[in-house]
Amino acid sequence: MKSNTKRKGIFLPRHVHLKPGFSLVLLVIIGGAISILPQPAGVDPRAFPIFGIFMALIIGILMEPYPITVLTLLAFFLCFVFKLITPKEGFDCFGQSVSWLIVFASIASRAFVKTGLGHRMACFFIQKMGHSSLSLAYGLTLSEVALSPMIPSNTARASCLTIPLTVSISESLGSDPKNHTETRVGQFLSLCSMHANQLASALFLTAMASNPLLKDFMEKLGVQVSWLEWFVMACVPCLACILLMPWLIYKLFPPEISTIDNAEELAQQQLETLSAMSQKEWITVFIFLGMLLCWIFGSFLGFHTGIVALGGLCLLLLTNVLDIHDVTGAKDIWNIFIWLSILNAIAGKLAEYGLIQYYSSLLQRELGGLCWQAVLPIVSVLYYFARYFIPGNVLHACAMFSAFAGLLIVCGVPPKLGCMTLAFITAFCGFVTPYATSPCPLYYNTGYIELKLWWKQGVVTGAVYLLIWGILGGAWWKMLGYW
Repeated sequence: MKSNTKRKGIFLPRHVHLKPGFSLVLLVIIGGAISILPQPAGVDPRAFPIFGIFMALIIGILMEPYPITVLTLLAFFLCFVFKLITPKEGFDCFGQSVSWLIVFASIASRAFVKTGLGHRMACFFIQKMGHSSLSLAYGLTLSEVALSPMIPSNTARASCLTIPLTVSISESLGSDPKNHTETRVGQFLSLCSMHANQLASALFLTAMASNPLLKDFMEKLGVQVSWLEWFVMACVPCLACILLMPWLIYKLFPPEISTIDNAEELAQQQLETLSAMSQKEWITVFIFLGMLLCWIFGSFLGFHTGIVALGGLCLLLLTNVLDIHDVTGAKDIWNIFIWLSILNAIAGKLAEYGLIQYYSSLLQRELGGLCWQAVLPIVSVLYYFARYFIPGNVLHACAMFSAFAGLLIVCGVPPKLGCMTLAFITAFCGFVTPYATSPCPLYYNTGYIELKLWWKQGVVTGAVYLLIWGILGGAWWKMLGYW
């Protein structure tokens, strides 16, 4: 991960720079003020103190007085000091399967770069789709959509396929953050690839690990949904977002190069300079094909996605495609592992200590007199913005879904309409922050999307997507008879 020490936070104008010590004092004041708020009845006494630490951490990530890992470690320490979590609860967070999936899959994906296979794939891709930056973006988007129903992990798709391919294409076109040329085309392609990963996750029930979990939560509320019904409800608004997205990002955050002159000839020349595929490239191909097959059929065979990623990494090490230095030297990936695990642990306590349930019941009392047509958009928007504070699809689903879906049903929203609306928001809104879902830290780690741009694009594109899902999706679901 790129160092954050020289960056200026998103909250501050370019000409304003707060010293790290002053920023830290400000964060302590914010966290302390939240911690001493009057404790509502029925909520664990530890709820507001840990919420204060969590909010100070989120604001600190935005201001960036220190790198994210430093801030999360400090927040983690304070949780122990004030006995908000036990040592066992705290250190158990480093055993979460999602975090280890990111580590194993990310290190394994380095084989694409080390063997030269990623460069070879990028040249072929440019040869076929590289007439313009926009056509490349649509090609990457369609590739993500095509893979999404078969690979039940958006992290696996991103780390093993779309990120290595996007980075290789960008570097082949002279766009590399190491050379400060990320805005040439890599930034644009990375944004499109990241959005495609999230939008495709909403299109199919089997496109993301948390979708079956949401299905289980719905069944407990008396709502049944099949794979086909999920797709039918999602297809119109989701495909509209997918088709609009590359063009929208192209207009909002245009690359420096729009057309790629002689792309086919340039790609062919680079392919001709490459030797025949090496043994290690072929080994990489077969190992990753095997991993993909295991991910596709894993739900039927009982394979865990993290174990599949670990197995693939072991095979790459045993065949000398990668070596131990690729594992121990992956400082950026281990960095992500630390701060993402801690964020998940702290955020998880907000639900466990009853804070989310308390505000859900409070919201129910406030909205009780409104018609359900007004309640649904209000609750949906609040549910969407909660993603800024809760990292990870699974954690967001576990912490928020049942409480908010139950709220919608109590307020008179047709059960399937309310539940599926929240399910789709859970699936596609992972682009809002660099910690919102597992693939986001991987995209951020490439260096193509700076933090300030990430938050900016999340606000703008999120508003567009919510309007599409609300207006077009609402009309489509009316036609289907869901309300």
